[in-house]
Amino acid sequence: MYLIPGLGADKRLFAKLDLGDHDLHFLEWPSMPLESTLVDYARVLATRIDATKPHVLIGVSMGGMVAQELAAITHPQKVIIVSSWKGPNEMPRHLKLLRGTHPERILTATILKQTLPFARWQMGVESPEDVALFNDLITVHSVDQLKAQINACITWNGPSEPVKDLVHIHGDQDRLMPIGHVHDAHCIHGGSHFMVFSKAKEVGEEVKAALRTAFNPS
Repeated sequence: MYLIPGLGADKRLFAKLDLGDHDLHFLEWPSMPLESTLVDYARVLATRIDATKPHVLIGVSMGGMVAQELAAITHPQKVIIVSSWKGPNEMPRHLKLLRGTHPERILTATILKQTLPFARWQMGVESPEDVALFNDLITVHSVDQLKAQINACITWNGPSEPVKDLVHIHGDQDRLMPIGHVHDAHCIHGGSHFMVFSKAKEVGEEVKAALRTAFNPS
């Protein structure tokens, strides 16, 4: 199984996720030039996947979007997306209005620091443990890399090819990606955008249920 973190994050986002005895591989975001698309990210990450073996892609937020693009390249048994979108039709209206305006261009280290409290609220980061991880994750990538990732997400038009065997897991308290705009998702009660860490047990149970049908499709 290949796990892909969210925008600006790394494998520590999955630190509390218990997926049993499956063989886990954590993919990290490559450095990409500005104006890169999610397809570009998928093409780079595809080189880190052994597509000759049966595998599952699990992606959170931006990772879920890239997982859908990867599916056309690596042909997994199943794609599981958490706190993510299946296309721009699931974006809230205020984010749709940003498409084409390049909001990421105003991002600076100073603005990032000033907006950190709002970002934590939007992500549903509340406990001291969650705050500590989030504050560490926000320093993983340079501002330029965050700009590239934000632009790739905002401009995404949905997967290049229809995705087979897709499972969507979403929290009903997700402020960044409100569930009211999301279709056909397994709902985690009380789950925020950070729930893969803050509600790892509940998310893990949903993922394991999906995995049972991936490798035992009876």
